[in-house]
Amino acid sequence: MTRRTLIAAGLMAGLAGPVLAQTTAPAAPAGMTLQQFQAKNGDKLFTRLDTNKDGKISPAEFTAFRKENAEADAKATKAGKRGQKLFSRFDKDKDGSLSRTEADALLAWRFKRMDANADGILSLEELQAKSGKAKVGV
Repeated sequence: MTRRTLIAAGLMAGLAGPVLAQTTAPAAPAGMTLQQFQAKNGDKLFTRLDTNKDGKISPAEFTAFRKENAEADAKATKAGKRGQKLFSRFDKDKDGSLSRTEADALLAWRFKRMDANADGILSLEELQAKSGKAKVGV
């Protein structure tokens, strides 16, 4: 009887092992967090805007960038004034240029506008949203 009990217990333990091994941790949310968004786009944006490579984005560089975007989107008629307001808003130390930290704040603002459902994650749909469908813009 003891022998049968041990065999049955061994079989049960063998069956329980694989079942327990199949449990997995909860899946990470699909999409991109703010930190991932800044890491992926920060260097690219800063390099693109800092055309004279002095480590800061001047108002002229920012305006030129905004003008390119406005010309690409014929509906953006107020891009010049909006660009000046945006620049002033993110130039926290009021030194007349945007540092990398200030540019990251700009990316955080853009991320928030793109995150249509405000869940802190940019889904594939939010990343691929066409103009007018998501709150996107710089």
